[in-house]
Amino acid sequence: MDIFNADLHIHSPHSIAVSKNLNLDTMLETSRKKGLNILGTGDILQPNWLKYMESNLEKKKNGIYTYKELSFILQTEIEDMDTIHQIIFLPDFNSAKEIQNKLEPYSKNIFGDYGGRPRINLSPAEITEKVIDSGGLIGPAHAFTPFRAIFRQGKYESLEDCYQGALKKIHFIELGLSANTELADRLASLKDVTFLSNSDAHSQDPSSLGREFNRFNIDEPSFDEIFSALERRDGRNISLNVGLHPKLGKYYNMFCGKCRRRILFKKEKKKINNEFSQYSITKNFLIFYVNNPENSRKEYIQNVADDKMICLACKETLGKNHKVKLGVSERIDTISTYDEPKSPPHRPPYINAVPLLEILRSVKGIKSKKSKTITTLYNDIIEKLGKEFDVLLNIPLDEIKKYDGQIGTIIEAFRKNNIQYTPGGGGSFGSINFDFE
Repeated sequence: MDIFNADLHIHSPHSIAVSKNLNLDTMLETSRKKGLNILGTGDILQPNWLKYMESNLEKKKNGIYTYKELSFILQTEIEDMDTIHQIIFLPDFNSAKEIQNKLEPYSKNIFGDYGGRPRINLSPAEITEKVIDSGGLIGPAHAFTPFRAIFRQGKYESLEDCYQGALKKIHFIELGLSANTELADRLASLKDVTFLSNSDAHSQDPSSLGREFNRFNIDEPSFDEIFSALERRDGRNISLNVGLHPKLGKYYNMFCGKCRRRILFKKEKKKINNEFSQYSITKNFLIFYVNNPENSRKEYIQNVADDKMICLACKETLGKNHKVKLGVSERIDTISTYDEPKSPPHRPPYINAVPLLEILRSVKGIKSKKSKTITTLYNDIIEKLGKEFDVLLNIPLDEIKKYDGQIGTIIEAFRKNNIQYTPGGGGSFGSINFDFE
């Protein structure tokens, strides 16, 4: 068997808010920089994108699809009648067309110009049966995010609740950018399924494509081999998940559903008699000053879970009573089976990654994600040192420090887990703090 790095969930320009420059050539360019071997096609049920992929991908033996040296698995994301997003993998283009025809009667936009992620008015179990009957695979996308996800606040608390009689046909879940193995393995209902860490990329840029990926142990980059790995059959498996540190994700921390401020707790030494009475409001945060942050946070989370907590920032600045929503971490707190993760023997390691671009932006003090200075520096590092994943984890620190001492010091801190995080939430990514003194 061989090792393949795979990002199996992306989109196309036929989904809303996706770069018009995302195409096979730009995907290939980024994959070379990242060290990716396999990509999901994204949006394969959308007719124009299906035609584009069918015209440009070369089909080799055993149903392997390639564009130059990059391999592809036919993939799409759909939304079901429960507003849950599902990932679908398909073995070939005939299967994709068959699924199109099966789902078309239940969808108003599956053939639309921007129907890349179509709405299908069927239950999760009904869609699962149709996909499996056509030879495909299906599982929940970004399973814990507060919007359009299976485990979001007010929705399901287990896979069985969602898929019912079709549960045995669900072999994987996608964790999403704000979750990792440590968080997800607090739910006993997930012990038998395989975890996927994918980018859900809306752009060909290195900041999006490949920011999360999976390392597969398989013979070749085919649908059948991927299927075997997801089922952990015949020695095939995922040996490593790599993803953003959850606190860098957009939905890790609880937030106001209206103003999107994140809720934080800080320790106050002076005695506070009235819980949650001392707070400050900033552009991005509602910060409570409490005597015992851990206990206060637990009480607050329970109130949010019970839909009883309003945003004091909105009340004070707008005179409105908007509700606070649970982020990924708090939602897991409320539905978890265990206080600490219990990973089954088949679970591979998970690396909480900090993207190289984020490190460079912080080192250079540049906020823009599209800075030409940062892009030029990133490309120079890849050219002179190696692929991004190797730079972050494998290349000797002395070699990196010889290139740039400050960058090498930061990567050393990352490897030693000495980085502090301001958690993301409400649609805003988290940030990293390199003040180690």
